[in-house]
Amino acid sequence: MSKYDVIIIGAGLGGLSCAARLSTLGYRTAVFESHTLAGGYATEFRRKGYVFDVALHGVGGLENGSFGQMLQACGADQGIVPLRKKHPYSIRWQEEIIDIPSDAEAYVQLLKKMFPAEQKGIDRLFAGIHRFAAGFSAFTSPLSPWRKAAGLMKAGTFFRWTQMTAWEAVKQFGLSDKFTEFFTALWPYYGLPPKRLAALYFFIPWLGYHLEGTYYIQGGGQALSNALVDVIQSAGGQVHLRSEVSEIVVTDGKANGVKLKKGELYDANWIVSGISPLLTYGRLLQHEPAAKREMEKLNTLEIGTSLTQLYLGLTCEPHELGITQEDLILYHEPDSETDYAAAMRGEYTKCNWSITNYNAMDSTLNEPGKGCIAVTFPDNMENWPADRAAYRTKKAEVTRHMLEVLEQHYPGLASKVAVAELGTPRTMQRYTANPAGAVYGFAQTVRQSGIKRLKRTAPLHRLSLVGAWTQPGGGFQGAISSGIMEADRIAAKLGQAERVKQTTYEAYQTPRT
Repeated sequence: MSKYDVIIIGAGLGGLSCAARLSTLGYRTAVFESHTLAGGYATEFRRKGYVFDVALHGVGGLENGSFGQMLQACGADQGIVPLRKKHPYSIRWQEEIIDIPSDAEAYVQLLKKMFPAEQKGIDRLFAGIHRFAAGFSAFTSPLSPWRKAAGLMKAGTFFRWTQMTAWEAVKQFGLSDKFTEFFTALWPYYGLPPKRLAALYFFIPWLGYHLEGTYYIQGGGQALSNALVDVIQSAGGQVHLRSEVSEIVVTDGKANGVKLKKGELYDANWIVSGISPLLTYGRLLQHEPAAKREMEKLNTLEIGTSLTQLYLGLTCEPHELGITQEDLILYHEPDSETDYAAAMRGEYTKCNWSITNYNAMDSTLNEPGKGCIAVTFPDNMENWPADRAAYRTKKAEVTRHMLEVLEQHYPGLASKVAVAELGTPRTMQRYTANPAGAVYGFAQTVRQSGIKRLKRTAPLHRLSLVGAWTQPGGGFQGAISSGIMEADRIAAKLGQAERVKQTTYEAYQTPRT
């Protein structure tokens, strides 16, 4: 008898949500993670008494919305405290700060005021967005097959937009380049400029932000990860940290266990990999012919961009320096392609930055009087030398230049910095093992989106993939969605018969040697 029903490799949000969902369905799970914390990018770190959220800026629909329903499905909704944001984001546009409304109708009025000559096009765009939303709802609906089919017949806009970039989806309504740049200014959150970003990955989060509300989570991304861990452990499952998997054990074409770097072996009825498929097939299954064939396919796909983030711990509240918005885009380069190209070349002071003010979103994350902000922009691994000395020198240089620019926007900031920690693509790779420090998995292009994205099924029996690299895509919501959907499929395949009984499970508390 196997020790576990399902073993999950990697404690990112895809892996944790898969394990938590299976736990709520009565399956015994184990998660193995090489890092000291569970959560992948949904983690925190501490420096000199400051707590920094690694990645969470905001999510849509956390209360009574789509994201909240996902957390209910894996039992984690009761373990978090949603905090409603005032605005999805703000943007410094032509030296004026514009707060983007959460409410879609209020957003329409703002856009018409800013672009009065394009009011008809704006109306057509928002009518199209509502048709897209209706089609997406029909596509993901749990209705009976015939009712779902009837709904899908009206989902033409949704299906057409899945073949478009975000830029094409907006421009089809005759709107200007200037309007389109403003409307899609949040593109860095998804890793590609709007002329390359799949409309699917721009508009699905948009629906959450503007139709369901934008939220932060009290305690940050780590609180979400901890809630998922609690669900797993409360059901009798285990989350093993500092436990790197070195091999997926395969017998007669079926995945049936894992081997740790330390040498221990664990059995299971099903294996789920929540790490990069490039590592899954290239390292954990390197001796399997089916894995080699899969690697040939994966090597043709484009890996997504990474990020650089400057985390600053301040000796004052951010609002004392004039930083009052929750998320602010410092927008000075009006062309998104030029902006992206500058970031990819490492010309960081020439690209637009976003500033996340964690004090404004969660006053409990740090003690009163301590400020935490993060400055973020897309980045490329090739900009960062592998040589350690050269890498440290460049980190110090980039940090200094960034502080100089921030000082121009917020005089006095430099004198208030107690902690300055720069996370680069190499940092992302180090802590997640994602090739090139990718944040969103494979690039979220039209060619690699929707049903074209890597499937969660694998060429080996009883092996699954979850996480940002797979369907439906990257981001907190995408990764968790992948985990939940695959958990439901696994449960349907395993059924009741192969579920480990409690008495048997308790008898197998040590690894196989």
